[in-house]
Amino acid sequence: MHQPVYQLTPTGDFLMPWVRLHAVKDYLDMALFVNKFKKLKLNFNLVPVLLDSLIDYGENNIHDIHSRLTVTDVSDLTDDDKEFIINNFFDSNYHHMILPNEEYDRLYQKYQASDGNDINIFSEQEYSDLLAIFNLVWIDSVHKKSYPDLEYLINKKKNYTLQDRIKIINIHRDIIRKIIPTYKKLLDKNKIEITTSPYYHPILPILADIGCANLPSSSDMPKDLGMYNDAKQQCELALNRIEEIFSFRPKGIWPCEHCISPEVMDLFKSIGVKWTVSDENILSESLNIEFARDFRGYMEDPYHILKSYNYKGTNIIFRDSFIPNLIGFEYPNHSSEGTAKDLYERIKIVQSKLLSSPDDNHLLTIAMDGENCWENYKNDGYTFLSTLYSLIENDETLETVLISDYLEQDKQKPLNFISSGSWNRGFRLWIDEPLKNLAWKYLKQVKDDFEDFVNNNPDNNNIYAAQKELFICEGSD
Repeated sequence: MHQPVYQLTPTGDFLMPWVRLHAVKDYLDMALFVNKFKKLKLNFNLVPVLLDSLIDYGENNIHDIHSRLTVTDVSDLTDDDKEFIINNFFDSNYHHMILPNEEYDRLYQKYQASDGNDINIFSEQEYSDLLAIFNLVWIDSVHKKSYPDLEYLINKKKNYTLQDRIKIINIHRDIIRKIIPTYKKLLDKNKIEITTSPYYHPILPILADIGCANLPSSSDMPKDLGMYNDAKQQCELALNRIEEIFSFRPKGIWPCEHCISPEVMDLFKSIGVKWTVSDENILSESLNIEFARDFRGYMEDPYHILKSYNYKGTNIIFRDSFIPNLIGFEYPNHSSEGTAKDLYERIKIVQSKLLSSPDDNHLLTIAMDGENCWENYKNDGYTFLSTLYSLIENDETLETVLISDYLEQDKQKPLNFISSGSWNRGFRLWIDEPLKNLAWKYLKQVKDDFEDFVNNNPDNNNIYAAQKELFICEGSD
């Protein structure tokens, strides 16, 4: 679970609403599935910057641009406000969020038929309705039972007032306030495991040793960014923040974008991280084995991807990268029940290929963004996940596990070499292009100037805030 920093200043409005909208749609109800299935256990990775944002919304009443407009009287909206609304408040999945809502769809069709950004296409009441409906459709339907006002507001369908819109945003905030206590309760019951990522989501291998990016000899990038200690600090700060919030120190770290390298593995060991996770492409490069798949995506020999490994004292598991792509991009286009059964059958086929395995237990790791695909599913993914979890729960040969528990019982295979890379194998998404290289150079200049300033002014009151800005700038986003 991750969202980046959306503020330009520490107390300013968020520029985008995605922390809030994914919070009312995904973060709470995805964890609550473990209460519906007796044997289900789930693993959640929470990036600290996201948790900080949730706390800002729930406790500090921070606004994003969208929520502030939502609680503004429509008679006070400027022309710029109205242009922003018509350009941004249809930012919802058409088939599952706009089309099922008659009034939302009517407003959308009116907008589509208009000529450009004509702010006069909507009356004041229509602007009020658009503000309300956009925020309503993002709320997961499971929350209806908890909020009688929510059901009333949904059934109202149109003619929303300012008081209605304020009530909707207050419901958002109340849902957000429940997220962290719910995770803590499930953690205490040993129903979930929580891991974390470096605080502001940096690409660790580049910070730790830019040499792992294998830049061409013609590159004019510096040989050392001087950010190894920043990489280490971002990890330590993340572990400390999770411990502060949940009274529990994570045993595992999810490296951002599954980016890993020997230097990063050594860094993890030095700060007491017990395990980490990366992508099957890294394992393929590390073992010098190509994982062949057939035309349906079935791995011919899945044994190696289903084992846990140990690299110089730190455990590491590797995800199957094909399944997340199915869940994220292919399955939303089909029946939720059918795709859940397809995934279950894929798991069973993997299992059937292990009949001659010398080992008793094997771990299939499905690791993916927990927030970006469910609005593309019917019923926000509830039917898909319920069907899948039910199929697994009722199969005595399958078990969902907390990763730390599993690793304590499993015998890890030694991994003598680990390749540097990401889910995309290399690091080209984040470096080795002219504009990105220029950004890294600027960042290094600022980093060097910052360190010079600190050395000469160690007691300056702005050092902590400036360092935080630097850490944010090191993030992958």
